Amino acid sequence: TLLIDRTRSALGAELSLDGTAHFDFVPKLHLVLPHPTLKAIGASTPFLEAESLNVVVPWHTLWVDRYDIEQIDLAKPTLDLDRFSAWFNARPPSGAPADVRFSLHVVSGTIISAGKAVAQGLKMDFASTGDLAAWLAKLAKVTSSTALVPPLRGSAAAAALQIGSTHLDDVHIEIRDDDANHPAAAAGP
Repeated sequence: TLLIDRTRSALGAELSLDGTAHFDFVPKLHLVLPHPTLKAIGASTPFLEAESLNVVVPWHTLWVDRYDIEQIDLAKPTLDLDRFSAWFNARPPSGAPADVRFSLHVVSGTIISAGKAVAQGLKMDFASTGDLAAWLAKLAKVTSSTALVPPLRGSAAAAALQIGSTHLDDVHIEIRDDDANHPAAAAGP
């Protein structure tokens, strides 16, 4: 219940499970959440649901009352962009966002917009290179196109993307660290 309470207070969302959450120890300590759904508080329909969610946590999680997340693994998630946007834009300001840094691994994902699948067969493997919560908070205020790229490195692939009337098959995207965008590299030796 600690994770469910923390999700409600930190994200302003309701996490529900179809089954019992438990810890597993191989290959790393992780919390296994069967059939999770995430929805806006008071909403009847979730913006995110998955077959399973594994949250890799450090060992000290067993002895303290907090979860520090190292990695999130989602199996067969479905993200509804319209419901996600409504939830995200309706969240009350919570002051300074917590520093959020973790790896994200997605297998067989689907993204829906306007009731139609816009991405299917989504596979993602990203690690944050900066604070994701701070990036999200800043994104709404910044007009620079470089702010559109989250502080991540890794890759994503989709079996199919549908953007309006454009259909793309077998799409691969890779985000790498670019030393040219780091202030220290731009200043030279």
